[in-house]
Amino acid sequence: MKNRKKSKIKGKSTKLPTPFEITVHKTERTAASILMHWMRQIIEEENLNLGMPDVETIGADEKMPDIVIYESRKSQKVLCVIEAKPPYYDVFDEKGLKEPARQKATKRKAKYFATTNFKKLIWFSTERVNALRPEEEQIIDKYFLSEIEDLDSIEEIKYSESIKRGLKAFLTKLYTVHTGKEPEPKQPIDEFLILRLQEKIRILSTYYKRIIEDECHKDTTFANKLKNWFLEQGWSFAWQKEDFDKAARQTAYLLINKILFYNLLQAKRPHELDPLEIPQGLTKGSILQSTLQAYFNEVLKIDYETIYTTDFIDIIAFPEAKEVVEEIKELVRLLKRYDFSKIGYDIIGRIFERLIPQEERHNLGQYFTNPDVVDLILKFCLTHEDDKVLDPSCGAGTFLVRAYQHKKLMNQYKRHEEILDTIWGIDIAKFPAHLATINLAINDLGVDKNYPNILHQDFFSLLAGEKGFDPENWRKVRAKTLGIEEREVIHPRWFDVIVGNPPYTRQEEIGEISPEDSQYKENLIKKALLDIRGKKIAKIGKRAGIYTYFFVHGTKFLKDGGHFGFIVSNAWLDVDYGKGLQEFFLKNYKIIAIIESKVERWFEEADINTCIVILQKCKDEKERNENLVRFVYLKKPLRYFIPPAQDMWEK
Repeated sequence: MKNRKKSKIKGKSTKLPTPFEITVHKTERTAASILMHWMRQIIEEENLNLGMPDVETIGADEKMPDIVIYESRKSQKVLCVIEAKPPYYDVFDEKGLKEPARQKATKRKAKYFATTNFKKLIWFSTERVNALRPEEEQIIDKYFLSEIEDLDSIEEIKYSESIKRGLKAFLTKLYTVHTGKEPEPKQPIDEFLILRLQEKIRILSTYYKRIIEDECHKDTTFANKLKNWFLEQGWSFAWQKEDFDKAARQTAYLLINKILFYNLLQAKRPHELDPLEIPQGLTKGSILQSTLQAYFNEVLKIDYETIYTTDFIDIIAFPEAKEVVEEIKELVRLLKRYDFSKIGYDIIGRIFERLIPQEERHNLGQYFTNPDVVDLILKFCLTHEDDKVLDPSCGAGTFLVRAYQHKKLMNQYKRHEEILDTIWGIDIAKFPAHLATINLAINDLGVDKNYPNILHQDFFSLLAGEKGFDPENWRKVRAKTLGIEEREVIHPRWFDVIVGNPPYTRQEEIGEISPEDSQYKENLIKKALLDIRGKKIAKIGKRAGIYTYFFVHGTKFLKDGGHFGFIVSNAWLDVDYGKGLQEFFLKNYKIIAIIESKVERWFEEADINTCIVILQKCKDEKERNENLVRFVYLKKPLRYFIPPAQDMWEK
């Protein structure tokens, strides 16, 4: 039996091991027995009136479900059939999971069935699946179980405890729904599609990671190109497995991004673009790439080159591997089920924003800010629909998208292009800047001039003087748009609002932002602390994190009376270097509010305590001195005080 399959990247032969050929020491049957044991414990401990789960012997159809759950302790009527496969399976896999489970549930007249890959569990209605209802209507609920990759590890506490929590949630809901105590939960269309797309990203990246690692070890040219590509993203490359995983996930994400975006555009422009069609018998990666590129070339005639221009990483996406080709073809079929012309921009936004799971965003240079925090900061800072807003470290654009929505709420008649003209974002990393561009553009795909002002560059390379951006040529920058060319755009002379969540990079890590430039840290500090005449405008201790320099440098771009709103580490309040920042605030701002929380963390890193800083620039010393600073210490979550914003697209 062959353990490896042939693949080709750009005409070169490489070996692609498939996950389905990996030797698994604990089979799904063994692992399913462990699940069954845990489920029995949960039913006992929670006093749920369900029959005890069992691993059924061969039924009349001579097929064994992995686990069956009976309606009650005294009943032999099957309530739910569970089919399990190892983690490398897509939990929605039709042939390997869903269809076998459906057949077994139908044969046993079970009302429900579930599929699991020990990472997720999907709960289906047998009746609705048999009736061929839309897939989002077939699903009753979904549950996260774990991040396990190898079933040999299932009893390790970091996996077992997580799986038990997921099983408890499933069994409790199964009991309350079955007994009529609660109705079946409804699955929003975007939640279901996000889950499906996340699974596709996971499966494809598993293949891509092996391709990348294999090519790097045998082809120095490929390895050097990969290293250079990492540097273009603002990342460092250390030949670690995490690096290969990062490249693989971005390969999968960008491919799915292209296909999804095409479907959205086709729905909005049906007379210009044909629906995606992939021949059923197609099995070669090179032909699949050519087929898709032919469709993408039609988009390029309209615009959107930023999305569809080929990159080095794109050569990995289409190996000569049948399994990968089938996964991509299934993705195309999945998206064809949706009528995107009837899906609102807010839902489309949520889909794009959540394609990358929160726990994976750090690996791809994304940093997530709680939408409640974003809204609170914007409520303090954004006072007029025409306010010019800047996020100097915009990431995927959370603050900018919310600012767009706030402006739209202020004036629902304000046109898409008019709002975009007032919103600016900067990010040193290429990928987050690309995401921010898309996340703003998709608010209206029907307009021809769809140009978000997102700059892929270092904020500290921008210069401003006492008169803001003056002379005009200082304000001219090259903005990477979705279009065929970069646009030469002119920054506003001043911004009314500067908001954001600047990176929490410690002073000893600042040099790592640009590892190719040995003087980067020194130059950054110099640019931030000096004005254009070389005069020092702040005294900041050498141990300060990079966020302090965002405050100082950002001040050069903010008009008098304008507002500054950041969420940052609260270390500046009580460490030595914080004294210099406090003095800088007192000389330049009215400090409106410093907000901390006793009960919730607002930053992704668990070991970082944060605060929200709200400032108003003020040249009048008397006015600054008479200002009363409000120190706010919240004893309840933000959602207790303000209506929840479930994500950055919630209106």
